[in-house]
Amino acid sequence: MKFDINGRIDNLRVPSNRTALSYSIYEAVSNAVHAVEERFGVSDFAKRGVITVSIDFDKNKNLKHVAVSDNGVGLNEKHLKSFETCDTREKESIGGRGVGRLIWAKVFREIIVRSTYEIGLDGCEEVRFSFDPRRDESLVDIERLPGKVDDVGTQIILGAIRPDQNAAIGKGPLTRQLCHHFFPMFIAGGMPKLIAAIGPSPRDIGGYLAERVEKQQEQKEVLEFNGIGELHITHVYVEKNISQGFSNAILLAAQGRVVETIEIGQKFALTGLENGKAYVCVVRGNFLDTNVDQERTSFKASQAELSAIHEKALEAAETFLEPHIKTLRKGQKRIVVDLLQEHPQLAVSVDDIDGYVQKLTPGMSDEDIGKSLFTVLYRHEKKVKADISSISADANASENRQDQIDKLVQRVSEDAKRRLAEYTIKRHQIIQLARSLLRYSDDEKKSYHWEKTLHEIICPMGKMLSTKDYDDHNLWLVDDLLSYYSFFASDKAMSALGIDGERKEPDLIFLNPYGFRREGTNDPVVVVEFKRPGDEQLSSDPVDQVLEYVEKLRSKTVRDQNGEVVSEIGEETPFECIILCDLTEGARKRFKRSLAQHPTPDGLGYYGFSPNHKASLRVLSYKKVFRDAELRNQSFFQKLGLLPEEVRAALAAATQVVTEAAE
Repeated sequence: MKFDINGRIDNLRVPSNRTALSYSIYEAVSNAVHAVEERFGVSDFAKRGVITVSIDFDKNKNLKHVAVSDNGVGLNEKHLKSFETCDTREKESIGGRGVGRLIWAKVFREIIVRSTYEIGLDGCEEVRFSFDPRRDESLVDIERLPGKVDDVGTQIILGAIRPDQNAAIGKGPLTRQLCHHFFPMFIAGGMPKLIAAIGPSPRDIGGYLAERVEKQQEQKEVLEFNGIGELHITHVYVEKNISQGFSNAILLAAQGRVVETIEIGQKFALTGLENGKAYVCVVRGNFLDTNVDQERTSFKASQAELSAIHEKALEAAETFLEPHIKTLRKGQKRIVVDLLQEHPQLAVSVDDIDGYVQKLTPGMSDEDIGKSLFTVLYRHEKKVKADISSISADANASENRQDQIDKLVQRVSEDAKRRLAEYTIKRHQIIQLARSLLRYSDDEKKSYHWEKTLHEIICPMGKMLSTKDYDDHNLWLVDDLLSYYSFFASDKAMSALGIDGERKEPDLIFLNPYGFRREGTNDPVVVVEFKRPGDEQLSSDPVDQVLEYVEKLRSKTVRDQNGEVVSEIGEETPFECIILCDLTEGARKRFKRSLAQHPTPDGLGYYGFSPNHKASLRVLSYKKVFRDAELRNQSFFQKLGLLPEEVRAALAAATQVVTEAAE
């Protein structure tokens, strides 16, 4: 050797442990493939060639040796000279450069070679030697013997694995690794018969792979960029359990090896393929063959060239996967419609749902799509703020300044409507939640939720609130006007309102309507009482109950928690009493005998008046309350508009179904 081979071996870029062992086997098998091709020719070598990988273990189950045998051309004088020369160009045109022998030396301490080759027309010779590239004379103890034509071929025996490289390997892992590494050659029909012999039952790797691979389509694409030229692209489906290494991926292959793997499973959501298999796209071409590095682990091409190849391969994969992608698009469209139903303000970025979906990456999840829509909304709002600042800072009135202001006002107005639309959708969700509480809480016992559950949804219990606490309640479910009382108490003892000695707790009491007090007038006081849903026999007379509250409040001064006077309830102060319940048969009988005995036109409530108490009485069924709330909400939403037609239709259908069900 004419250079520092020891340093070359020590600095060789080879992965460690099991992967290093695998690479040693790959290199030996690759040499065998080249030898078989040279002997039988391109047209016949895959049919007539046989390569066997044998692995033996000692009694402690440690790796004893790896043997790779072939029936190739053998190490004749020309190949023997190349074998002794590292980094040879002898087999460069077919993918061999002699580097594999250095990998063997890095992993194993003993390398034994036995090879038989033909001499003349009918003669054969066998050569045996140990190989040690660290020596000046790397072919050690070379011996030449007469050979037989039936024995033509080569056997490489790799033994005495170095302690820092030792790793176990079984037939299953070896099979999958060989399938992965020589996959392009297998699917191209360019791989001789390859046998893995570990244990008593040898395995035909090609047959194993053929049973698990379905070649679907082959195509040729030409890349003009930097003269890359023709690329051969093969699309196949593979059983998932063969190897995660090339499942749902694009494989860039060179000289019969997988050099680079591009994972596309997430991009195209390939884990959900209808056939239950993995997709693989194999890309080969002369440009890749001539631009792979000597270890065949990466390409020497420029990043721009590789990017062009990646883009072309992705384009081919996307075209092939179009039926699968169409299914994904349908799902993504449903996600977009659902998101716009939930958050109408996001519609600022979506005029055409189909057009928007086509721009999404096929594998985007609902969370990714949501992030994308909210990002666009954020940028839109940022742009609006910037435009407002720009116009405000422009002291000089330009000719089109008023036009800019008008357009900006329109954009702000539309944004506000979308936010209002989102608010109405939130209301719809609350109505759905409230309706769900009218069903059995326990199907077996046929029992219902307690009234306090509905009370909490409509207004939190145990609190005193004012108009500024608008976000803390859902009083609009009962009546939108209740939200505009300046003071209301929820499930608070009357003593907490400044009425000494009274421990009764009206469910809800409202004072001072519309957010201000009018001295010298008799603003009505509202009392609301909840009853348990589904209650066939009301536990107490609700009409009598609310009128008792009226009696205890009459001519009293109401104070808030700080002692400030909220209202002076006089003898002439009118009361409005609202009772919320389910109108069961038992409840209807009770109300028909009460002061609130008059049925409402829709049959879902009763009304009446108590002259002695100056109190109007309204009995509302939960069904009516939630139905009317939905109708008000739906009407308001429809007037806002501004959403894509499909979203408006979906929302109308959703709310209409609920409304009809309520009726």
